[in-house]
Amino acid sequence: EGPAEGDRGTHAAKGCEQRKLDHQHFSVVSMANIHGLGDFGQGYYGAIGDGAGNGNGGWQGPGYGLDQEAGVVGGHLPLTRRTMLPDLIDLFAPWFFIRSFTFFITCVEIAIFLVSMYVGQVYFDGALVKNNEMGGPSEETLLFMGAVSTPLIKNSYQFWRLITSLFLHAGILHITSNLLFFSQCAYTFERRWGRYSVILIFFISGIAGNMLSAIGNPDMTAVGASGALAGLLGADLVYIYLNWNFIPAREAHVELCVVCMIILLNAMIGGSKSNIDNLAHFGGLVEGGICGFSLVKILVPDQEPNKDAFRRGGVIGTVAVYSLFFIALYAFPSA
Repeated sequence: EGPAEGDRGTHAAKGCEQRKLDHQHFSVVSMANIHGLGDFGQGYYGAIGDGAGNGNGGWQGPGYGLDQEAGVVGGHLPLTRRTMLPDLIDLFAPWFFIRSFTFFITCVEIAIFLVSMYVGQVYFDGALVKNNEMGGPSEETLLFMGAVSTPLIKNSYQFWRLITSLFLHAGILHITSNLLFFSQCAYTFERRWGRYSVILIFFISGIAGNMLSAIGNPDMTAVGASGALAGLLGADLVYIYLNWNFIPAREAHVELCVVCMIILLNAMIGGSKSNIDNLAHFGGLVEGGICGFSLVKILVPDQEPNKDAFRRGGVIGTVAVYSLFFIALYAFPSA
């Protein structure tokens, strides 16, 4: 009877210790669900991949209170995090992670905007001029900083303006709206498709949007990354199309409706205002879809017999778009 009592005491102690460990494990998991500034690139977010193509870019097994239906084969990631009470980062930048192209380019855009304000204040007619309803510097300042100008591109061969204008904004309202939209979707896309795919889509579609703007609006001084942002939406439409059978049906329909509504809303707003570069939006959207065939992720490539044709088609289409730009630029007269 003595040894039996000792065994029971030993088992009770082990059970108590196990419950203590279980409680500690639950606390760690619970704390991992409090998504704050300390979660960057680790914990909950670390289970998703680093956005650079490392890991599977999607859900990695159970834990952290994740909705397992979202973890479909191939690593699909929903547009927003599914939490009842999202924190500020979830509201403004779902799936935020600091070591990302999205965060880097956001910082660069803000820094260059501040520089343009300083240049306008010191060297031109002010950081905030009266005839700029966006709340920013003058057209002369933006031209000096590298805005799109068809005569300078065509006659002086300043093709670098097609790139530099992506980092410029007309004013506070312009950069705020662009970066809010960019943060709402770009972190998700970067985790889905990988860092380098998002970089290529951003620049290829943004430059294409500026190309169409330079041809169609030869008298306009154009700035902004709106064409690049529209390109990300175009690529997302292609992503939904290529993976329609592998994304949960309800989620695919909801995301398709959201993206189409954003495109429609932008078109309506652009049609009502003369200072919005709709051609840049349209050119970026189309080119984003074209290059998206080469760059977005196919969740189950083994079940897509046309994947190689899609990849080649995206490359050929992009080369064709850029070739047509140079032909059209010098085929049509401009100021």
